[in-house]
Amino acid sequence: MIGAADGVPGSQQALGHCGARKDKVGECYKIRGRLRAYAGYPRCRIWPVGSSRLLGVADPNALPSNVACGEGFEVYADFLVCPLTEAKPSGLQMVCVASAGNIRASEIKPDSGGR
Repeated sequence: MIGAADGVPGSQQALGHCGARKDKVGECYKIRGRLRAYAGYPRCRIWPVGSSRLLGVADPNALPSNVACGEGFEVYADFLVCPLTEAKPSGLQMVCVASAGNIRASEIKPDSGGR
């Protein structure tokens, strides 16, 4: 959960496992987004609400314990992510997820044929 250490940029407490990564390419940042499983690599991706971009989750096994990525559901949350690749206008940016709060999960309903 995003906690009191959020106000301290780079705080190990706020960054969790992401703070120990040596491959970060920039400062960690907060977004409101939808975490969902996709076909292909990376399997787990976050769509930042209000954008047309996707963030690839580099290590879905290292997601915070209060969120999951799997088939049949999606998770909207306030994520604290750390960039592992540079942002490009037309490419997928890889991130690690340090924390998640304000979480809402919902079932993904199969396509009802346009109804």
